[in-house]
Amino acid sequence: MNYTKFIPYIILVALIVFGGYQFKQHHDTAAAYSELNTKYNALKNNSKQQVQKDATKFLTAFYTYEGRPKKESINGLTTKKLQNTLFQTYDQLDQEYEMPKDLKYKSEIDNTTIYHARDEYDSEAKVLATFDSIISINNKKSNAKTIAEINLKLQGDKWIVTGYKTLNDVSNFEGN
Repeated sequence: MNYTKFIPYIILVALIVFGGYQFKQHHDTAAAYSELNTKYNALKNNSKQQVQKDATKFLTAFYTYEGRPKKESINGLTTKKLQNTLFQTYDQLDQEYEMPKDLKYKSEIDNTTIYHARDEYDSEAKVLATFDSIISINNKKSNAKTIAEINLKLQGDKWIVTGYKTLNDVSNFEGN
């Protein structure tokens, strides 16, 4: 029997098997790349770090002031509805009360930590924040540990604060 007749068929079968293997490898690699690229984009745009950065930026803007807090300091960091809620007392006081000239009041924060339950967020996030609130009245400082719950929503490439409340205890946190 002459095996030389079968050599082209054997080569053809080997090429088909090898081509199928290469096609499967390419498909698996492309699927893995697509999955990793999706995760990378989610982490880059909606990541835990971005949520943390924007929440910290809000807290710093809201709690750092001299005299009294200013609504303008949190423009672009919160929704208008939340700004109105947070500043409604101050808006009423502006009409009725004027701070004494010899009173120097300053507020700032330190040691801010943002706690997350997730590594990735879709378009909404709820985080727990702790920080030291430092109040100075006529250069006499007072520190207080503060716990807060912050709700954020992704708008474009920025996380905007939609809800904020201080908590008496961590057990009051409604996040996941």
